Amino acid sequence: SLIAIVPAIIICLKTESYFILGFDIFCLIMLFLIGYIPKIKVNTRKISLIFLIYLAAFVLLVELGNFGPGLIYLLSATVFSLLLFPGKITFFPLILTFIFFVIFGALIYFNIFSIHLAPQIDLLEWVAVSSNVLFLSAIFTLMIPFFLSKLESTLTDKLTLINEINNTNEELKKSIKDVETKNNDLEQFAYIASHDLQEPLRMITSFMDKLKVKYENQLDEKAKSYIHFSVDGAKRMKRIINDLLEYSRTLNKNETLEQTDLNVIVEDYLKLRRNIIDEKSARILTNTTSLPTFKTYATSLTHVLHALLDNALKYTKTDVSPIIQLSVIEKEQVWEFSIIDNGIGIKPEFFDKIFVLFQRLHNHQEYAVTGIGLAVAKRHIDFLGGKIWLTSKMNHGTTFYFNVPKI
Repeated sequence: SLIAIVPAIIICLKTESYFILGFDIFCLIMLFLIGYIPKIKVNTRKISLIFLIYLAAFVLLVELGNFGPGLIYLLSATVFSLLLFPGKITFFPLILTFIFFVIFGALIYFNIFSIHLAPQIDLLEWVAVSSNVLFLSAIFTLMIPFFLSKLESTLTDKLTLINEINNTNEELKKSIKDVETKNNDLEQFAYIASHDLQEPLRMITSFMDKLKVKYENQLDEKAKSYIHFSVDGAKRMKRIINDLLEYSRTLNKNETLEQTDLNVIVEDYLKLRRNIIDEKSARILTNTTSLPTFKTYATSLTHVLHALLDNALKYTKTDVSPIIQLSVIEKEQVWEFSIIDNGIGIKPEFFDKIFVLFQRLHNHQEYAVTGIGLAVAKRHIDFLGGKIWLTSKMNHGTTFYFNVPKI
């Protein structure tokens, strides 16, 4: 009201258009009454507004002529009717506008009034002008309900989708909670089971060792081999239990993000594996004099690096000293690691299988492994939000790649 009518009131004062001035003041009062009088039904407000627009169009046409604001108000009356009563009276605004044109044309034809601020116009000129406005009203009458129906359909689909997403989120939260509960139960079970299983294994190993020591002179080679197989089997079972316990612990992640220095991780690994590194005359090299420091889950990243370096140290050639190259490259969104060895290599058909729990490519006589180490590494990388892959050539070595997203 203020934007549309107040400037018009000022102009009317300057041009001494007192009739339009009075009507604009009337419109201003009516708009405030329509908007702010309490207990008026919404439909009553809508009908009053549309009637006021048609009335404004009539007054402007009488005072100013058939060119100008009056025709704009007629078009706006059609648009407001379609917007305020969507889908209910689709063609009613067009019919009402047509009736308005006919009545106004009759007034012109019978010369019932004269237009104050414009030259006298004849009926044919009014028909020409009004037919164009009527055409635009017809276009609006066809297009606005169409777009409103499409908008309503889109909003309905969006609301349906939002409801489905909310329902799915609730189900997902419930599922996550159930998984967390089951993971906690599984971790407790694995810990208890590993503790209870290791006790009889320790007894078997202990008594077999005592049997060998006490009755060594009375046992033949076959009996000694039986004792050896029993002790070896118990030790392998203990390794499997410990590895399985380690795997189960990766299900529960209570780690916090922290600045992680890769140099410290590598130094700790060299100290931890010093014996086997010296035994095999292995060399572990890095691509830079100083490895980067970045924010991540330090414990998980440490497990991954240890598992892959252990793997490189384990599967070596008997007559070649292991050379392991650790590289870290900073990319736009991730830190990409590569661990290159000169070991025995892996056949391409086994690239996916080596990350599966208990998948071994060699028997335990060749390599004392349980087939869990790489599965644990992959599980940690999944937790970190990265991915792991490899390239390899038999008897020429293997390169493991993995990346960690930047945080």
